[in-house]
Amino acid sequence: MKVNSLILLITLALSSNVEANNDYTLLIKACRDCSWIAYPEVFKLRENCEIARQGVFVAGMTRCIKIDE
Repeated sequence: MKVNSLILLITLALSSNVEANNDYTLLIKACRDCSWIAYPEVFKLRENCEIARQGVFVAGMTRCIKIDE
């Protein structure tokens, strides 16, 4: 389980964040002192971001934010 979480976090850390107008991104924070990691996919709707947020099984925090240019 820890290996899967570590692989997910490394993949997210190495992928670049694509910025777009009025889109949402999913942020993941594995621990309180860690920095936020952006999920590599950009969501057009907040609802889609929230659905993806429910599917992320990482011990930590997640949130969806609007991308500002």
